[in-house]
Amino acid sequence: MKKRIFAMFILVASMAMVACTSTGTNDRKTSEENQALKLLENKREYYKAQDKEKARLEAEAKKAEEEEARKIEERLKKDAAKAEEEAKKAEEKAMAEARKAQEEAKLQAARAEEEARKVQEKAIEDAKKAEEEAKLIAEAQEKAKLDAARAEEEARKAQEKAIEDAKKAEEEAKLEALKVLEKKRKGN
Repeated sequence: MKKRIFAMFILVASMAMVACTSTGTNDRKTSEENQALKLLENKREYYKAQDKEKARLEAEAKKAEEEEARKIEERLKKDAAKAEEEAKKAEEKAMAEARKAQEEAKLQAARAEEEARKVQEKAIEDAKKAEEEAKLIAEAQEKAKLDAARAEEEARKAQEKAIEDAKKAEEEAKLEALKVLEKKRKGN
């Protein structure tokens, strides 16, 4: 950039020198000035060509950078799309597993509930059986008490009858003995 400014400054200065010279100067000065101007023109063209080459290289570099950025962006988009697809698949898989786990949990809960219901029914049935057995035992005990009381009553009645019969037999025996004694007395 500095070279370019310097070249422009030299060019302006030489043009000013040419403009300031009078038409009456000799050809030698003019030819030296022309050579200087040509030299300056050549330098200007050289720097201009360098600037064009530099601009072309910068444009190519910029284009290459843009192309690389575009490729990177495309690759990032593809990677993002792939990652998004994988995330979607993972989410679907997780949702499917969650649904499966939920169904399994419901099934297990239903099984546990059914088992608990059966256990409860069996416990109720066992309790009813135990209650019936206790009732039967109580009835049997009551019947045994009644039978024991009846037997005791019958034994008491039998004892009383036996005592009564014994008394009757004793009285009869006494009466008989008295009759025998009276017959003996009468016979004597």
